[in-house]
Amino acid sequence: MSPPTVLVLGGGIAGLTTAHALRALRPDLDVVLLEARDELGGNVRTLHRDGCTVELGPDAFLNRPGDAEALCHTLGLGATLLAPDGASAGVMVAHRGGMLPLPDGLALGMPRSVTQLASTRLLSPLGKARAAMDLFLPDAHVADESVGAIVGRRFGREVKHNLVEPLIGGIYGGDLDELDAAVVMPMFANVRGSLIRALARTPRPAGGSPMRAPGGGLDGVVRALAESLGDERIIRGVAARSVARSGRGWRVTVDGAHLDADALVLATPPDAGRALLEAAAPDLAEQLGAFRLRPALTVVAAFARDELTLPRSSGVLIPRGAPEPLGALSAVTFVDRKWPGRVAEHLTVVRAAFRPASAADWIPRTDDAIAAHALEALRVLLALPAPRWTEVERFEAGTPCPTVGHVDRAARCREAARALGGLSIVGAAVDGPGLAGCIRGATQAAAAIVAGLG
Repeated sequence: MSPPTVLVLGGGIAGLTTAHALRALRPDLDVVLLEARDELGGNVRTLHRDGCTVELGPDAFLNRPGDAEALCHTLGLGATLLAPDGASAGVMVAHRGGMLPLPDGLALGMPRSVTQLASTRLLSPLGKARAAMDLFLPDAHVADESVGAIVGRRFGREVKHNLVEPLIGGIYGGDLDELDAAVVMPMFANVRGSLIRALARTPRPAGGSPMRAPGGGLDGVVRALAESLGDERIIRGVAARSVARSGRGWRVTVDGAHLDADALVLATPPDAGRALLEAAAPDLAEQLGAFRLRPALTVVAAFARDELTLPRSSGVLIPRGAPEPLGALSAVTFVDRKWPGRVAEHLTVVRAAFRPASAADWIPRTDDAIAAHALEALRVLLALPAPRWTEVERFEAGTPCPTVGHVDRAARCREAARALGGLSIVGAAVDGPGLAGCIRGATQAAAAIVAGLG
């Protein structure tokens, strides 16, 4: 009897990791991965230019709880893993036309003690007093609450706008009043009293920054995953058009042909998954439509190192509502400060990420127009010379935005897929945030698929 066949739709990190884990758990499985683009990796896109390695999408993964780091070790990349440079670990916040340091030791922008806020100029005296009220406010808990609601209720408007929003908004690309606290800050989502006291009881993570990345770039993970599968198991440049039940399995229609499988993995953006399932599973298709991936836009600019000196910081966060042109950006990374070994000695490299709403407006424009606007925004903060070169990268579906109710929504989506038999949903929109979430979700899905195949 021939071995079971598993078809994976989508060649981003989630799809590649699922296929890799399936083969590792059960080598006899016939695993085939289908990717509509010619390139694998999804939103992992690494620029190698002029002796520099710069991530155009995500630039690292969280090493906790450890799924992503374990995968790198399995792929032979463990010895190459880097942490951001400790000497430049501090982050700045754009404030009134300048840059001020974010206080050390904050947790997602929230203080562990009132004294952490004593010297910062990001808060007014009244804002600091309002933050201290967290210690005395009555206990309260609201189910399915947003990050903005919790932070605003406990700490007030200034902490929410000047500390938490630049950090969390820069990661998730969403409004704090929409983001699900159970996803973004699960350790605090059920706290009824003081968040400061809750943070004080929580041990600080040891080992410096929790971020890790392969020294040669995240595209090394993509290549290693692809090599573990082999070219014969990967079909590039072919898009699935629809899926349907076929006996106890699934049939995928591609251009002029059908592919049959015992199990099917959707590792596509939610809009693509919704379109594929509309006929075969309309209820599940409708559920997928509730997940959002917002557009992203990145500009990288390189300068002669002797013409530009950057602050001793890993980058700058831009609060929502900053005046234009700076307000178009959400975050700026000083690449040779954060990852010094990745930038040629004669260059300084700056990476600017557009805010999702701005990205949607700018993506249709030319590379030159986008780069010019980013440089104009950066000159509000930095005395920039003319760049040696610039690069622009567009992501039509780049940033997962887990809105309130995400945890329950994702659980219902997975259960609905499981009930159909032989169908799994993975990817940043459901399993995120970040690469670590994608890898963890993919690994769990692979184990469930193998168990289901018997």
